[in-house]
Amino acid sequence: MTIELRPYQLEALDTVMADLKAEPFVLLQAATAAGKTIMFSEIIRRWMTEYPAMSIWVMAHRQELVTQAYQKLLKVWPEGSRYLGLACASVGPVSTVRPVTIGSVQTLDSRSWERRVDLLIVDECHRIPAVESGGQYHSVVGRLKESNPNLRVLGVTATPYRLGHGYIYGDDCKAGRTNLFPKLNHQIGLDELTAAGYLTPIRAKEAADLGAELAAIKLSHGEYDSKELNSLLIRSVHIQSAVDAYNKYGEGRSKILIFAASIEHAEKLTDAFSRAGHSAATVHSKMHRRDRLTTLSSFDHGDLKVLVNVGILTEGWDSPAVDLIMLCRPTMAPALFVQMIGRGTRLHPGKNDLLVLDLSGNYKRHGAPANPVVRKPGSGGGEPPYKSCPECGNLLPVSSLTCGDCGHHWEVRLVDETAPAFMNEVKLPPPGQSHVMSWRGYGHVSFKGNYMLLLELNCVPGGVVRHYLDIEGQASRYGQDKARVLWWQLSGGKNMPQTVRMAVDRIEELHIPEFVSLVTENGRRKVKGF
Repeated sequence: MTIELRPYQLEALDTVMADLKAEPFVLLQAATAAGKTIMFSEIIRRWMTEYPAMSIWVMAHRQELVTQAYQKLLKVWPEGSRYLGLACASVGPVSTVRPVTIGSVQTLDSRSWERRVDLLIVDECHRIPAVESGGQYHSVVGRLKESNPNLRVLGVTATPYRLGHGYIYGDDCKAGRTNLFPKLNHQIGLDELTAAGYLTPIRAKEAADLGAELAAIKLSHGEYDSKELNSLLIRSVHIQSAVDAYNKYGEGRSKILIFAASIEHAEKLTDAFSRAGHSAATVHSKMHRRDRLTTLSSFDHGDLKVLVNVGILTEGWDSPAVDLIMLCRPTMAPALFVQMIGRGTRLHPGKNDLLVLDLSGNYKRHGAPANPVVRKPGSGGGEPPYKSCPECGNLLPVSSLTCGDCGHHWEVRLVDETAPAFMNEVKLPPPGQSHVMSWRGYGHVSFKGNYMLLLELNCVPGGVVRHYLDIEGQASRYGQDKARVLWWQLSGGKNMPQTVRMAVDRIEELHIPEFVSLVTENGRRKVKGF
């Protein structure tokens, strides 16, 4: 094999391959740039080497992903070229007779074939709708299971959730809907890879606030209405705000990728940056493929500084040198939000971090890209997970008290105990204790680079109190044992999840006491007994 796998990839392969032998549907979540195509290519290489009579299909929804999978598989398994066939009408002649077929869901569903397939790998599997919705994905899976009831299906994605649905595994989804995948078998998180040095750190700033104007835009199928949104965003004030944001924050950034909401919006942004003296170009779906590839090549080679795109570069495109992403496109979809930012997280020589300039409120809407807020229908909007610093625009969790960029400090406002409203908001705690007004739990990378579950309790009196659970034992085995005991106590005797992400998914199992005692140890305030 010509590619050496990373430790986290080897760990994922061990889990996934073992689960595939026992379960019909297996789901792997791997953050953008984790190398998911490399990982499922290695699965193909291993099993075709060990079981030459196997038949494996790889299915994707776009020709770029089909081509990418074909090329990556040949890098992992050069000697396997004679086993590979393509089934994507937009790429070339369609063939499904070879042991390994890489094709598009559209082509595979539209053609007649009689094949016994042992393993179906679905790339970007978050596109698979609920079972009740039917569609091309379920059509292909159903036909394959008719030929082979023991068919195995491996889904891979960076974002295992869908707008208007919820998660694509288990039952944490829209009522009355059934997911193809019963559980998440393995997860490789964004924070985990960043802490380990495989991805570049992300800094985010709010460069414009469209909250009030976006609130007036109606929703269509859960997303902003395209016509109304376009009418808002093409206004000259909003076009100029993108250029102003770059001039204010983008000094020293050499590769700027902008996400626009429409072709008209993209072209106006491109014109504005060009007039400001920056080499800029647009890519969108109505361009001839040859022209699009030429533009992307010019960007990669440094002939273009600013690249504006409309729905083209969210999946299957890599340009590691991108060091500034501008979110000029608002979206209600957490998956799209995460995919957009993922275009800039790859490492590149001389690149210290990725700067995200949010001009559309996406961070306040979705939170951190490593752990976005996923809302299923009927669950309500909830509180904004992120806020912006009034001094420098830095975006950070709403519970933060100090801005890491400029040092701005948020004062904790205590409720006036003499006001009648206080009695409605805060229960008088027993002597020496505090009332837990609210609490939340989310994944957090510590200053030492360890990925942990962070519990934040808003206490009165006492303010915000933080407690870390070393779920995965990244800091120490002792810390993991303590976390296991605390989870057992707070959940009423349930076993602790294996990963931080799973812990976040199951955070509602925890029952934080209404009243707690706060103590100070080594200069840090904590909950007694935690």
